[in-house]
Amino acid sequence: MQQRESLKDLPSVTVVVEGFRSHVEDAGFDKQTLQTDVELKLRMAGINVTEADHGPWLYVNVNALHRERNKANAFSISLELSQRVLLTSQVRSDPGKSSEEALALPKMLGITWSHGSVGFGGVDDARTAVKNLIDMFINDWLAVNPLKGTA
Repeated sequence: MQQRESLKDLPSVTVVVEGFRSHVEDAGFDKQTLQTDVELKLRMAGINVTEADHGPWLYVNVNALHRERNKANAFSISLELSQRVLLTSQVRSDPGKSSEEALALPKMLGITWSHGSVGFGGVDDARTAVKNLIDMFINDWLAVNPLKGTA
């Protein structure tokens, strides 16, 4: 539940898809195809996708053992949302700070939402697994950010 709450009022995300090793690309995996899959699903759900590199970042990492095109093999997928966070210890160290002063404290990068998957199959199976994880992210985002007129 805390992961879901970290998505509340999330204004936008930048999608970052990890690249593939050449032998995995040779087997049919394509970074740009995954990037397009993810961004399209997010936009269709009403989530703003930005090109900015200042975060929050939705990081997609697919590790595959594929060596030959059209051959099934094992894969693992991780989907993580990283955003700037404020440590409660920083705020507690000076409880007299106003909200504005607390927000001005230095922030660090933290993973606030993550899910993963493993599977066995071809490129299409891995793409489907990525889309299923994106659906989980979208469902959690929509749970704490109802679309206007649906609250």
